[in-house]
Amino acid sequence: MYNEDIRLAIDVGSSKVCSAVIRRDNFNEPEILAINILPSESIHDGEVMNRSEATAAVRASVSEVSNQCSLAFNKAYVGFGGKHVSSYAGWGKVTGFDFATGITEEDIVEAVRLAASERVEPTDHLLYATPTAYRVDSDTEFRKPPVGMHPDSLEVQALLVVSDMAHYRTVFDAVTSAGVEPIHGGSTLVAESEYLLSQYERDAGVVLIDIGGSDTEIAVYNHGRAVLFTSLPIGGFHFTNDIAYAYELPYENAEAVKLAAGTLVGDALGIDDEIDPTSLSGSERVLDVERSLTRVSVSNLLKERAEETMKMYRSRITQVDGLPDADFLTVVFTGGGAKLNGITTFAKLSMGLRGRVEVRKPTNIKSLPEDVSDPAMSGAICMALRALDRIDRDNHVERKPITVVHSTEPDEPEPVAVGASSGVGARLRSLLGRR
Repeated sequence: MYNEDIRLAIDVGSSKVCSAVIRRDNFNEPEILAINILPSESIHDGEVMNRSEATAAVRASVSEVSNQCSLAFNKAYVGFGGKHVSSYAGWGKVTGFDFATGITEEDIVEAVRLAASERVEPTDHLLYATPTAYRVDSDTEFRKPPVGMHPDSLEVQALLVVSDMAHYRTVFDAVTSAGVEPIHGGSTLVAESEYLLSQYERDAGVVLIDIGGSDTEIAVYNHGRAVLFTSLPIGGFHFTNDIAYAYELPYENAEAVKLAAGTLVGDALGIDDEIDPTSLSGSERVLDVERSLTRVSVSNLLKERAEETMKMYRSRITQVDGLPDADFLTVVFTGGGAKLNGITTFAKLSMGLRGRVEVRKPTNIKSLPEDVSDPAMSGAICMALRALDRIDRDNHVERKPITVVHSTEPDEPEPVAVGASSGVGARLRSLLGRR
């Protein structure tokens, strides 16, 4: 029988809109039904520059995935990122524990709720909250929940991930105007952290770097806890813009040059070869090129920008208190900017990293071919996966397809939808599941 628990996730990024449609198949495995990524000139430097154009971009993206899977959608989860998303810590305190049970998970959830209510500003919208430290009787600190203890008081430190309220409403308005009801807004970086990083990496210390169009988002985990979600005002746009400025090329052609010929590693084969921008994909606007382009000149230009960028990354990471030696951290890149050839090797050398450095994208998902999966799609795919795993059954399909069954065999029983998991995380998610 057709599984009606189908979700749509829309990632409104700094320079693109990506939509993904997901469901669980009859074996209870996540299955991508449709996905696309469309550039959007209405979103620049993390700002929605033109509401009508942003609406048109969202409508076009949703229309494309609707055509791919022959379904219409009236609801969606919306992913947020870029400079409008930030994090800070807050403390919440609870007292008066039941003598029989001591501290319970409900007490921890209440402390996190109090931390959020006291710390989150009216100009911010809370996207995600998670406990990061515990203190009993204003003295002893714990890294794990002190459930069952009988102190006089419990203080919980929570990491609070928020979006600027004005941006949050602007994006929601653009999605609504496109004919889709945004029923939940979440951080794409939080979702990527859950599905691109292993538990071992989060325990040992790991940095996730999502290089978007105009911004780079950074998540830092240590001892299994999220300790920082932040962004820096530099992304793939700046690399492309350097090429466009230096060689007087339209932006689209500079992007084609960057992806086809740009590299951050040493002497590649044919590095002295000249590049003809008119022969690259999407080069219709190039009529004449005054300056000679070679792979070595483009590579040197990109390396200069990358050197500056990696210094900014390392500087921000080393500001986090309590991290082990930054040289030994695992660093994971994702996002559209991570497709630049040689970025992991260059990062390892320029940042002095001795740990593992990788580019990652969602993998091992049914109906998601490797040639379709792309680091730029990580936000939308991971947001869809998180919604499927963490939020109760919620079909987003407006009209169900009509299927004529010609068999006399009884219908196959419909799979049971997977609901939210139990524990502190589930209760926190229930608090954050509504906009």
